[in-house]
Amino acid sequence: MTTIASIGTGNMGTALIQGILSADAGITVRATTNSTASAQRLSSDLPTATVTALEDDPEANRTAAAGADFVFLGVKPWMMTDTLAELAPALEANTVLVSMAAGVASADLKKLAPKHPIVRIMPNTPSSIGHGVIALAPDAEVPADSVDTLRQLLSGAGLVVDLDETQIPAMTGISGSGVAYFFLLAEAMIAAGVKQGLDEDTARRMVVATADGAGRLLTAKPDPSAQRQAVSSKGGTTLAGLQQFIDAGIFDIAEAAAQAAADRSLEMERENSEAING
Repeated sequence: MTTIASIGTGNMGTALIQGILSADAGITVRATTNSTASAQRLSSDLPTATVTALEDDPEANRTAAAGADFVFLGVKPWMMTDTLAELAPALEANTVLVSMAAGVASADLKKLAPKHPIVRIMPNTPSSIGHGVIALAPDAEVPADSVDTLRQLLSGAGLVVDLDETQIPAMTGISGSGVAYFFLLAEAMIAAGVKQGLDEDTARRMVVATADGAGRLLTAKPDPSAQRQAVSSKGGTTLAGLQQFIDAGIFDIAEAAAQAAADRSLEMERENSEAING
């Protein structure tokens, strides 16, 4: 049986573990968080996991990590140095450290935990319902069978994409952060519907259902350009609406948004590297 320790389990860690557990109930999960209140919420979200708060047990992180096959690191980047120093005595020689921290490079993690194989992952929040996208970037020292096991575990949370670590900022720009872009568009569409006379609840239900249907169509036929053209009759309403997006520069906006998120990811790597290396 595989044992996962989730250290510093926040929203993203919770989403990921929920997805993993939904696909494989035979996994043992030990999760930690800071406060008693957050541990109570986490226990509700992860009813089959053993959840402990550092507020209640200062040894919670070490206890969770002891004997674990994979230790998922969900702490903030600035906490990584102290967290790994704390965990080091409890880790087995073959324990794989799986970092979810944005902007902390594997090379810097390796300096903090030189005896352990490192995997960087970058999930997004739909992982909680099994429809996430998870980038997987193991370092060269991770055994192939451990990578295969981790890939299988993560597949319960969604699409697992093997990437070189240098590609993680690009993934962050279009997928890690990209979920929020779709939410923003939905928010704007709801507001547009209200301005045209719909009540907010009706507009919300319509937009949410439209987004769900569009996503399902795109999953069935993953060619967004063809799907768009199929519903864009010459002289019709859809083409009139789409032209507004195109004239406003939607492709340039999307590129700029993805680039800004990727650039911030790299900037965080530099900042965190400086902090770790003094």
